[in-house]
Amino acid sequence: METANCSTQQGSLPGACASLAFPYIPMQGKNPKQYDRREALQQGTLFPGLDLPFHRELKSRFPAVNSALSELMALDFAVDELGLYLTTHADDKEALELYWSYIALAQEGRKRYQETYGPVLQTDITPGSYRWLHDPWPWDEGGNS
Repeated sequence: METANCSTQQGSLPGACASLAFPYIPMQGKNPKQYDRREALQQGTLFPGLDLPFHRELKSRFPAVNSALSELMALDFAVDELGLYLTTHADDKEALELYWSYIALAQEGRKRYQETYGPVLQTDITPGSYRWLHDPWPWDEGGNS
């Protein structure tokens, strides 16, 4: 198939030229409705306006096993989502306060989790041992219980 000789403002289609696409991504409004952090983790977004339908299917197929670990994951997810939101909404004081409160909760929760169950990450220091190598893993059923 012959490729058309197109200008810099065009892309080639088989045998023809066409205007290049200009994607449009609308700016999220101020103070959007938010899920709580657990629901946000399950939905794959902190903001209901950004729901993706396939997450409902994942939620039904992969229920959380370790609720303490799920809570940490939810907090970390909410921190990441709020950080992304604050990148474009730096003047949203309420979101900024929530961001810092979730960071504090995540730090405290991680500390309590590690005291009870052991390290969350391989890079977490476990003096004198390699506890993360012992089965079951925290996300396995019955893990660290």
